[in-house]
Amino acid sequence: MATALLTLSATAMAADTTNPPTLADRLDLGLNVGSLGLGGQVSWLLVPGKLSLRVGAHAYNYNHDTSADGIDYTGKLKLKNEMLTLDWHPFEGRFHLSAGVVANGNKFDLNAKPSAGGTYTINGKTYTAAQVGTLSAKVDFPSTAPYLGIGWGDSTTSAGLHFIGDIGVISQGTPRAKITATGAAADPSLATDVQQAEAQLRNKLADFKLYPVLQLGLAYRF
Repeated sequence: MATALLTLSATAMAADTTNPPTLADRLDLGLNVGSLGLGGQVSWLLVPGKLSLRVGAHAYNYNHDTSADGIDYTGKLKLKNEMLTLDWHPFEGRFHLSAGVVANGNKFDLNAKPSAGGTYTINGKTYTAAQVGTLSAKVDFPSTAPYLGIGWGDSTTSAGLHFIGDIGVISQGTPRAKITATGAAADPSLATDVQQAEAQLRNKLADFKLYPVLQLGLAYRF
């Protein structure tokens, strides 16, 4: 998808030969915040009023608790994304349709908590905290993902401050989960139950296959 975007961008630039804007006229810099975290972007007008190319980066960490198969986890969701999008302004105004590709670094780092009685229930079986040892989980996603959305941004070469916004979805794909129990190496039954718990955790996180995007901010064209 990235190759197709760059090819289309080059074609559009070649077609824009009548009184072309300067490099400074084409660029704007923006800051935004939303479901991807805090971030910034650079937008480049390929054809004023019609097409622009954007590169953005966003990151944020926050605590997130969940449970799966009777195991309670406390941990951190780490958001990290770099986006390349092509924006088409169908009405030659601020509204645009966007398609792009995301370098997806989103992941969970989770640590399991024993019950008040000092036990874990793993795959329906009860183990003491001493038998399990340290129980943790890591969840991540495929490294690249497509993005589709709509948004607002300046499609003219007029200098100044303007509002930017995006609403869309990242198709992250199937989450990958790995649960580790330090006591499993010496207990084959526990090792089997940990594998089943991994499958339960993947099912629990299935809703994260599609990640919603809502970003708002301000940009300045020089």
